[in-house]
Amino acid sequence: MTASPPALLAALFDSPLGATLLRQNLLLLTPELLLLLTAGLLLLFAASRQESLRREIWPTALIGSFVACVAMSALFVLTHMNPQGLLLTDPVNIPVASEQLRVDLMGSLMRWTILLSTFLVILMSGRYLERRLAAASGEFFALLLCGTVGALLLTMAHDLVMFFVALETLGISSFLLAGFARNDARSAEAGLKFLLYGGGASACLLFGFSLLYGLSGGHTDFAGLITALSASAKPLPLLAIAPAMGALILAGLLFKLSAAPFHQWTPDVYEGAPTPVTAYLSVISKLAAFAAAIRIVSLILAPMPAFQGHAHAPLFFALALVAMVSMTWGNLAALRQRSMKRMLAYSTIAHVGYLLLGLALAAAGATAALPATLFYLLTYAFMNLGAFAAAIRFENETGSDALADYAGLGRKKPWLTAAMSIFLLSLAGIPIMAGFFSKFFLFQAVALTGGPALWLILFALLNSTISLYYYLNVIRLMTIAPPSSPVERLSRGVRQPASAFAMAMTLAICAAATLLLGLFAEPAMGLSRHAIAQLGKADPYARVFLLSQRSEP
Repeated sequence: MTASPPALLAALFDSPLGATLLRQNLLLLTPELLLLLTAGLLLLFAASRQESLRREIWPTALIGSFVACVAMSALFVLTHMNPQGLLLTDPVNIPVASEQLRVDLMGSLMRWTILLSTFLVILMSGRYLERRLAAASGEFFALLLCGTVGALLLTMAHDLVMFFVALETLGISSFLLAGFARNDARSAEAGLKFLLYGGGASACLLFGFSLLYGLSGGHTDFAGLITALSASAKPLPLLAIAPAMGALILAGLLFKLSAAPFHQWTPDVYEGAPTPVTAYLSVISKLAAFAAAIRIVSLILAPMPAFQGHAHAPLFFALALVAMVSMTWGNLAALRQRSMKRMLAYSTIAHVGYLLLGLALAAAGATAALPATLFYLLTYAFMNLGAFAAAIRFENETGSDALADYAGLGRKKPWLTAAMSIFLLSLAGIPIMAGFFSKFFLFQAVALTGGPALWLILFALLNSTISLYYYLNVIRLMTIAPPSSPVERLSRGVRQPASAFAMAMTLAICAAATLLLGLFAEPAMGLSRHAIAQLGKADPYARVFLLSQRSEP
């Protein structure tokens, strides 16, 4: 007789392999394993000579990323919620793979958002690839999924070696994706620039990690680093070396965040890379890098003796200065852009400046703004992805990326114009959009901190006012200006392929998320507060996987 599925599952868990999976909590990596499996299938399909298999590449990538989202949702419920459907009050901090990774609430939120963002990027990429990169779509999606695996591991990394490996997995995949359109000179230039800048940033980060490794007495795990550095009996070497070490680590992280003055690569790479890759870089890499930066700054750098007391100010003022330069440079440069992708690139730099306000306060030991930073990241993912999806839809139908060509779009494509307006208004911070509440919560938290943070608020408010011009100018062009030549050639009511319907679904999901996060901002902010409150807290119980209960160790 054939064994039933429960019996097969029980036999698996009783085997040595199953025991290892349970002991190392490797089943918590199910979404990552599903993405790797999907990437392998895509490479097999791409190498096949059967046209029927090659036609299944985009649907397979779509299904694989969707199943990974579902698996992550199930893991979130099983790990962070009780049988009544409420969040567990005790901190959840589960070691995975010999404590190189740890699963906590902030990491789980970031993983779910990254997975959903990846699904949306794949959803919006179908028609673009049909028109431009159809011959290499299997390799494209395989690289995309491998980069996502690196981003997911980066949000959970609790060890310097795992942190760097995850960062490079994301980085190398991003370099290749940026230069993927080999017949486009701008794409080749984007890939080369990204590679050169990224190599330098990785070298700085690795050098900083080597100093951190030496100062801690040979620890690479975060727990060991925190204990060794906080209990150091030799503060003088720390005081001498720690500023250089902190500068090197921050330089590597700020490059990934596209923060000024490490932003030089961003406009050229965003403009030259295929537009779905630009959307991927603007959201997925930023989510992972900010999650990693929050851990590094709040758990390791800020508690160090070298950054406490009178020496605490340099770390705060360095990040505050980077935040001010990023938001100012990003907004002023965006005013002069004539390309939608370059405008959104500088917009990304400006938003990174706002987000760095919370990180600057965390560097000073005040974590009150971190929940607002986390909420900002959640809202930013959907409104920025939506803006890029609308830009891809326009580029697919007109072949243009110029801002001037958006003139009169509302007369031919009213739904596309409405969706783009929602995203731009949210990015500008107009009520009742999610972007308004993300800025409101962040600025409020920074203001309540008091002290030197008050002048940061005035600076941020001034920059938010500047950003209104270039966001509202696009809406003015679409709704008031006479139609441009590319818009005049558009036709209404034409039957669209399935990939165009997928693009419409992407726009609808992003628009709904942007509106709902605005309408239900307080519950989402409460979840962010809960996640930050648990950050770095030890889990006092042994977690029983697949059961919503805890048992004494």
